[in-house]
Amino acid sequence: MSMYKIFTVARKEMKGIVKTKSQMLVGISFAVYLSVMTAPVVKTVEESALVDQFNNLIFYFVLVVGIFVAYLFSGKVFFNEKREGIIETVLCTPLSLRQIWSGKVVGVTIPAYLIALLTAALITIIANIFSTTMLLPSPAIFLHIFLVVPAFIAAAVGLLGFGHFLLGMRESQILNISIFFVIFLALVFTKNVISGGYAVSWVEVGVLLIVAVLLLAPISYLTRYLSKERIVTTIP
Repeated sequence: MSMYKIFTVARKEMKGIVKTKSQMLVGISFAVYLSVMTAPVVKTVEESALVDQFNNLIFYFVLVVGIFVAYLFSGKVFFNEKREGIIETVLCTPLSLRQIWSGKVVGVTIPAYLIALLTAALITIIANIFSTTMLLPSPAIFLHIFLVVPAFIAAAVGLLGFGHFLLGMRESQILNISIFFVIFLALVFTKNVISGGYAVSWVEVGVLLIVAVLLLAPISYLTRYLSKERIVTTIP
């Protein structure tokens, strides 16, 4: 698989995402909003539990923001292109369907991950403003930010993209709603977990990394069974 061709598609998708200022604004606003939400938590937690709570906030909120923004951007890259018939032009290029899928996944993952990094930076800044001690992510959380989060974002985008290529428009809409519902449940789960009083360890980070790999690897393999003819017949 030619990496040059994949990154050619990725550059196109990233330019399209950046030009859609409303989506970028929503993504960045969501990151800022969740980051600001951490201030009351940091102010009220006991000093003995402050470090653990800070790491919990970064662990969950950075991942949730990354997946939500990836979901937001994937709608334009996959669903809208199919609904508007733009995907037909892309399918006429010499690129294989797997290269197109991979390029789109990379093109969504990079900007979504950058906004996730913004979230990590904002949470750290806000936490240190309200804390009397210097707060920095633990080594496990650093691994989570720089390895697990992008892997999980890529897995989520890959799953969405595979679904949009495989399914018809109505089924794709159901897929979108289902993914949004899962994200909503993740937000609720996040609120419960960060107030649970335990610290995120290497175990949680390792489990999420394994889950991301187990999601991405089979999806990438299954893309070889997609067909351009199938995609064209599902375009309205």
